[in-house]
Amino acid sequence: MRELSFSNVKIHNEIELFAVSDQKVKRKLEHLFLENRISYFEKWEEISFLRRFFWGAEKLRCTFCINEMQVDKAMQILEDHPELREKVEMVRKRVDRTYF
Repeated sequence: MRELSFSNVKIHNEIELFAVSDQKVKRKLEHLFLENRISYFEKWEEISFLRRFFWGAEKLRCTFCINEMQVDKAMQILEDHPELREKVEMVRKRVDRTYF
């Protein structure tokens, strides 16, 4: 029986790439990522009352976290769809916790 080795597999190297509040934009990005085989996970946060009141922000915000090896491909998708690019907030920081 052969033993599998995962020593060269990189895990927990996700980047919080960008955040969206518009649900239509979020669904379109999900579709494009799945179509282009980009794996991601979503972090959800509730926006504070003051930010919603003064800046008109949506109630929820979704941050797309993408493996750092696929960031260039995800950025190319945004470049190819300028109507989406203007509706996302770039974050580009390392995920600071392990979710699994």
